[in-house]
Amino acid sequence: MTETIRLERLSDDHARLTLARPARNNALRMEELKALSEITTLLLKQPPRVLSIVAEGSSFGVGGDIQSFGEALEQGVMNDWLSEAIGYFNVAISGLRALDTAIVAGIHGPVAGGTLGLVWVSDHVIAADNLKLNLAYAKLGGSPDGGTSWFLPRLVNPLRAFELFTLTPTLNAEQACSWGLVNKVVPAKVLLTAVEDVVNQWLAVPPESLKNFKRLLRTSGNSTLQSHLQNELEGFLKAGQQPEFSARVKAFLG
Repeated sequence: MTETIRLERLSDDHARLTLARPARNNALRMEELKALSEITTLLLKQPPRVLSIVAEGSSFGVGGDIQSFGEALEQGVMNDWLSEAIGYFNVAISGLRALDTAIVAGIHGPVAGGTLGLVWVSDHVIAADNLKLNLAYAKLGGSPDGGTSWFLPRLVNPLRAFELFTLTPTLNAEQACSWGLVNKVVPAKVLLTAVEDVVNQWLAVPPESLKNFKRLLRTSGNSTLQSHLQNELEGFLKAGQQPEFSARVKAFLG
């Protein structure tokens, strides 16, 4: 971990990941990408029930650090740099995706490039009303990373996904919400409060139920109906064995 990527354990059940390089709009250098992979490894070993992802400064994050690209080009090590850097990022994104932890992201200002992988690996995304979302890869002559080309067609239709990658429109918060790229829009000044509200609502959900929601929705796209029905049955059986289920059923019945 570094000073520019922080993981805080706010309780046994809630951890917060903060992008903290505001002077550079949270652009990701090698050290940030390595830190993300290390943090994800820690989270996989000791997963919280809920993870929130936020950022300091005027931007949630603008993707890879272009200055780092330039330095790698000057040194003639672009291929090696990309392989190592994206390798770290792949570890982070795939690890976050594998967590049973419920993830909420609060995003604001300009958000671009691979940083959107950290957005769309989440289960709930809250956007500040000053959001400006742009994929940016085509402008730079690069190629998608951070899982963006995997997440995006699943969030919008393939036509919209290709438009975002190749024509690079900048979407404001309301447009991003209407396209299904974020869940809701709030005033920038209450973004962190809105994230905390979601965290608290999730922490009120019985742990086994929260895990099952995450697991079932994550795996449904790769399951047959029959196998998914079995997974639902097994999940409900396990949830039904938890003390929270008995207590809540009895409370409902009065």
